[in-house]
Amino acid sequence: MKKSLYFLFCLGAALLAGCNRFEPFTFVHMADTQIGFHDTTAHFVHSDSLMKAAVEAVNALNPACVIIAGDLVDKPANEEQQAIFAARKAEIQAPVWLVPGNHDYMNGYAGENRDRYLEQFGYEHFAFRLNGCTFIGIDSNCIKTNDTEAEAAQWEWLCAELKKASKSKYIFVVLHCPIIRKSIDEKEAYFNFPMDKREKYISLFKEAGVTAVLAGHTHQEYDTEYDGIRFITAGPVGNALGHGYPGYNVVKVTRDGIQSEMTHTPGIDPKKCRF
Repeated sequence: MKKSLYFLFCLGAALLAGCNRFEPFTFVHMADTQIGFHDTTAHFVHSDSLMKAAVEAVNALNPACVIIAGDLVDKPANEEQQAIFAARKAEIQAPVWLVPGNHDYMNGYAGENRDRYLEQFGYEHFAFRLNGCTFIGIDSNCIKTNDTEAEAAQWEWLCAELKKASKSKYIFVVLHCPIIRKSIDEKEAYFNFPMDKREKYISLFKEAGVTAVLAGHTHQEYDTEYDGIRFITAGPVGNALGHGYPGYNVVKVTRDGIQSEMTHTPGIDPKKCRF
């Protein structure tokens, strides 16, 4: 019995050491699969084809994990959209982590759509360690809708997770709505944080040594830096807006830093997927 306990202790210690020891790896940052967005095809076959092509291409990369930064479907009460997303997500051959987007709730932060999301996925924020790095996902919905009670609870949890991550080689924070897209002083809009929230979260992330903040929401890609933090917004897996195109970010994590590249989904004509 004592030998068995000792073996389990050593195994646990070895696994923990493996999580804390840095090793280079690649992960994929997706956003806005948004099945049904600007899609008038029967049974949303257009949206389905875009996500299917992206999943096949991502699987060929053999990433260490896949992060999806929200807006999984366009209308969360639509069972067909949900079924398509679930089927394609199940085909991803790597651990997948999600945060909710505004379309995943639709009616603000609270309500039956949020309850449905939690019932389906089981969490609205996450934290995990991988090869000496930490990934922390938060729900930007309570921040953007000024649900002060929910935001305060998440803030407390976030601070605790950032403290646990203090010895990580790199720290990645994932959320749906970008804090900023191009610059700290850009005009407040639907696609970024209000000024006071920017200051609050960026100050926390700078103090905690966050490496990059990964977002979606805009259906266009952005990549900027402020106060030593990278702010990377992935373009959509689904239909795009503005200068965007269907694709995903491939992030290479090395000893010398991180390299993020927005990648076109192979075989997809961006001109047919932009609105």
